[in-house]
Amino acid sequence: MTEKDAFLASFQKAVGQLIQVSMRLFWRDVKKRGLTVPQMFAMRYLYYRGESNISEIARELGVTNAAASQMLDRLVGQGIILRREDPDDRRNKKLTLTEKGRELLKQSAAIQRRWLEVLADNMSAEELKKLADAMEILAQRASELSDVGDAKHG
Repeated sequence: MTEKDAFLASFQKAVGQLIQVSMRLFWRDVKKRGLTVPQMFAMRYLYYRGESNISEIARELGVTNAAASQMLDRLVGQGIILRREDPDDRRNKKLTLTEKGRELLKQSAAIQRRWLEVLADNMSAEELKKLADAMEILAQRASELSDVGDAKHG
């Protein structure tokens, strides 16, 4: 096995395990809060993109405007997002995340961070240093590629 093959296998195994645990925590948190995964994705979309309209969120989720509107109505009713008319086009509704919505996302992220802290607590200082160094190298090399299409394929 080459160094590259060993890296690829190790990376895929580690990332797979991290994603599995992270997603399990995410699913539990979503269910506990009485939300759906599409609602959480819509909230995250609004968090990162800022003010958006129903069409943008529908397109991102791959659903119809009507389905997105119905889903978003529930979030409006729970005070998680705010819907207002676009002053330039009253037919267009602008959506933003409320402070309550931001707090829900912050709490969800904290759950996943706590798991990472427990993971780190179970490692030696030497292991933590090695992993931090490796993550820095990985982040640097990844940032050098603008997208997957730029990666050299062998």
